[in-house]
Amino acid sequence: MATENGNTNWPLGVQTVVPAILPAPGSTQFYSYSVFYNANSYRDNAGHSSLPGFKLDTFVQAVRVVHTWDYQPDNGIKLSSGIIGTADTLEVQAYGQKDRKTGMKQVYLSPLYLTYSPSDTLHLLTGFNVFLPVGGYDKKDLANTSSNYATYTQEFALTWFPSPSWEVSIEPTVSINQRNKDTDYRSGDVFDVDYLLGYRIPALPQLQVGLVGYYTHQFTNDTLNGADLPDARLEKLAYGPQLFYAFNKSSGVVVKWMHESVVKNGPKGDGLWFEATFPL
Repeated sequence: MATENGNTNWPLGVQTVVPAILPAPGSTQFYSYSVFYNANSYRDNAGHSSLPGFKLDTFVQAVRVVHTWDYQPDNGIKLSSGIIGTADTLEVQAYGQKDRKTGMKQVYLSPLYLTYSPSDTLHLLTGFNVFLPVGGYDKKDLANTSSNYATYTQEFALTWFPSPSWEVSIEPTVSINQRNKDTDYRSGDVFDVDYLLGYRIPALPQLQVGLVGYYTHQFTNDTLNGADLPDARLEKLAYGPQLFYAFNKSSGVVVKWMHESVVKNGPKGDGLWFEATFPL
């Protein structure tokens, strides 16, 4: 299916808001992410609709806390740690069947982020993290809130302000998926990059308008019972608008919509996001 059921543990398109900037040393930040995702087709390796009567509706809510430690090395690198908890509700239809589930989804542990700012306009980030499934799972069900397998993810991020009005941000990630022990299915490994080109209106600098999206490419085959499944790799390209309103330097809200324009071996749909952050 190109990653089991066309799913990824990494939330595609999540990191489009200054992804390389974390709280100041000694401070803690709270983040909320809400996304509504709807897909009315499941695409095959040629990009054609392949599952009769397929429909997917899901709502995901995630909360994140990140703390940046007071201790900082002399080289200017900052050290941060974080945790994310996620729950979702989803309804799936295919082949005349329908299923609905609500429950916990996963926990994302970020033991150590490294951030570095060589100047006031350029910021860099990296961190090695892990998704752990925490929701219920039944391989006989059409819908499950949890993927039922762990994923190790290496994050990188760059945020660049070429001028006071413009921002360019990208967050590439590499996700290494583990085996689903209930199905003996191992999803292939996935590269994703979330991106933003943003502009702050000079007359209203608290408001940023932007073009956001993501490109996703699976670079190893899925396996089932240890055997490779060729020609079934997930690929997605999405884009859309984003509005970001900053109340101050550490608080703001975001609304964004992303349309998946090119999809292979997965659901093709649209996502509407609401995000917010403030210091604790």
